[in-house]
Amino acid sequence: MTPRDQSGRGRWQIHIVFVLIATTLISAVSATSGYLVPALAVPTKDALGVSAAFIGYQVTLVFGIGGLSSMIAGGMVGRFGPCRVLQAGLAVSSVGCILYTSANPFIVTAGSILIGLCYGMSHPASSVLLSRFGSPERMNFLFSFRQSSTALGAVIAGLLGPVIATLLTWQAAFQGLAGFSLLLAIAMNRLRPYWDDQADPRTPISAPWAGLRLIIRNRKLLTLCLTGFCLSVVQVGVLAFLVLFVVEDVGFTLTQGGFALSLINILAVGSRIFWGWQADRTPNSLAVVAAMGGVTTLAVLVFSAAGPEWSQWLVYGTMSVLGLATFGWSGIVIANVVKRADQGKIAETMGGTLGFFFSGALVGPSLGSLILQLTGSFSYVFMFLAVTAFVATIMAGFVALRND
Repeated sequence: MTPRDQSGRGRWQIHIVFVLIATTLISAVSATSGYLVPALAVPTKDALGVSAAFIGYQVTLVFGIGGLSSMIAGGMVGRFGPCRVLQAGLAVSSVGCILYTSANPFIVTAGSILIGLCYGMSHPASSVLLSRFGSPERMNFLFSFRQSSTALGAVIAGLLGPVIATLLTWQAAFQGLAGFSLLLAIAMNRLRPYWDDQADPRTPISAPWAGLRLIIRNRKLLTLCLTGFCLSVVQVGVLAFLVLFVVEDVGFTLTQGGFALSLINILAVGSRIFWGWQADRTPNSLAVVAAMGGVTTLAVLVFSAAGPEWSQWLVYGTMSVLGLATFGWSGIVIANVVKRADQGKIAETMGGTLGFFFSGALVGPSLGSLILQLTGSFSYVFMFLAVTAFVATIMAGFVALRND
């Protein structure tokens, strides 16, 4: 007898509101551990006596390993259940955060790897829960709300991390998050009878590339994932070069640049929820993604023209448009992937989908840095991001016109 069949028992554990809030919280905790690494880069660098490049490699490790772990975790959900996979991710994050506080650079690197493993594990498992307990007509909102956890984690890390580091130590921020992650993992054990009732220990663990194979064989899924890849390139590229651009070319102070980054992340939280809600009210939700891609293309081009002669309000206004348009796509794309995926292979398909997204997160800053190094101009970097956004617009429009 499943929790759904038990009269009056376990209903709040499987109610979609509780499932949505719980999965969003878990994903936000995982994201916070990843974003604490760049947020506390300066005190970490000073304490370890390493170069800024070393910290940059740790950030790359976190997000690179995150992409691999999402594909690995997707193949584990069927055997162990989504709740157990989420618990394992939080436990791994807890250990990673403790290791990251070490004075040994090699142990710090091991901590980065574990934090990256956690960062990628939460999404395939939570996607299974949302698709199982949520109603089909609310999928865009549900996944967009859950995806807001990424931006929320960045905001928490950016605001609370430096405060804790100033009042206590930078290690205390990681240690506090490690303790909270472990307590949350233990508390979740009571949810296993309700969330993992369909887990089957006889289910074989799929290969990490199983999700990629499912996607490549389906042209619409592949086009959706390539759309997400391109939009991820733009999203992370904007975040990577925003502060540098407004400080070096626009004339902002470092404090103003930090405020600009916080502003765009806060707007990203709201935009994902709003656009997800709007997509559910639109007959063709991918038309919303195509529209966001078009607005992003224009906003990036306009923002690239900013200079010292621009008023601060004009700069902040343009950044607000970027924040509202550039970050709202992920939940809608994921909902459309889930809609078109084999319902018995959602975890594996989501693992492969996130592999595309994380790859975009690595390609955006990497290619942008190369372009900046070769040209010495942020204009070419933003041109690259605008062209990428336009390609995503075309692909989203292609699938939207052939909406099934």
